[in-house]
Order: sequence, then structure tokens, then C-alpha cells
Amino acid sequence: MKHSVDAIIRAEQAEYIVGLEPKRDALLAKMEAFAAERREPISDPEVAAFLAITVRSIGAKRVVEVGTNIGYGAIVMAREGAHVVSIEKSSELCGIARRFAADAGLSERIDVREGAAIDVLASLEGTFDLAYVDCVKEEYPRYLELLAPRLRTGGVVVADNVLWRGLVAASSVPDSDRARVEALRVFNKAVTAPPFRGVILPLGDGVAYAVKL
Repeated sequence: MKHSVDAIIRAEQAEYIVGLEPKRDALLAKMEAFAAERREPISDPEVAAFLAITVRSIGAKRVVEVGTNIGYGAIVMAREGAHVVSIEKSSELCGIARRFAADAGLSERIDVREGAAIDVLASLEGTFDLAYVDCVKEEYPRYLELLAPRLRTGGVVVADNVLWRGLVAASSVPDSDRARVEALRVFNKAVTAPPFRGVILPLGDGVAYAVKL
């Protein structure tokens, strides 16, 4: 179940793409329904599928996720064999994510760390194969600065909502969205320039995909 209408592609195209995805298993379907009921912004199914494919294609063994929410993305990636360090500020959401990880039998593969994303990122040691960013949009540029030295050469950054309902490309932006739109514009430029080679994809609300050179 998608939690929002696609902002980039037309409705019939979005329905077609989602229709190609295999039916989600009972746990993911339960999580999607839970998120819809609580209006929690989890990844769209096609973005989750993209994450799973990315983990598998690059052989990612160590992943950092910025923005756990209820653990939907973490579970999708951990199922592909990765160990996921997932960061979430909300104590309540950390507890929910850990319970869902336990239900999935993935508690040993998913390490939910409670705290502000910038603070936790700054404390991480070692290198990662993949970083998935879906957190505070105004902080995306800073996340990238902190992630760059922590990604291995050839490592990948995936970031969600980088077109923000299409407003990132708009000439007129509501005042209420201006700060996050300006931050996303900075992020999109940074993730498509050295030390990254990146592209913006029209999935969901816009997905950035970049490889560290």
C-alpha cells in the first residue's frame, strides 16, 4: 500500500509500476497497513524494491539507514543479507521498529540506534557499503557530508523524497516548504558531483542514486 500519491509520474503509470511488484508477504503488508493507519511516512513499495535490488546487486554487507521510522526499509534490506545500522530520533518508533525486526527474525541484523541523525552519524566507526537517507530533509546536505568519508569506494547512497512533490524543480515554492526545498537542491547538486556520480530517478517522490568514486 502506498502512503501517498506519486508526485512525479502520472497515476496510471504509478499503478502499473506497483502492479509489477510481487505481492508483499504478511509482515510487510501488516507494516504498510500499520503505517497507513498512523500516517507514518514509510518507503513506497517500488522504492523498497529498489533498495532490495541495490543491496543484492552491490553485495552490500554493511548498511546505514538515516531515518528508521517503523523499520520497513531496514527489514527489506536486511532480508537481502545486509547488517543494517538504522538511526531514529523517536523513542517510540525505535521500539516499534525493534518489535517488527524481531517479528521478521532479523533482530541480529538490524541495529536500531536512538538519537539525532547528525549526532549518531558523526559517531559511527568503520565503512559502509550502502547508505539510505530518508529523514529530516533540511539536514540532507549535512548527512551527505558525514556519510561521504564513511562509504567505501564504490559504495552507494540512496536518498528518498529528493524532488519533494516536484517543488525542487518549481520556480515558485511556498514559504512553508522553502527551507527543505533549498536543502534538497543543495543535496541534489552535491550527490551528482565528485566525489559522487549520481542520478535523480522519478520513483515515488524522487530518489537519488549515487556511487562514491
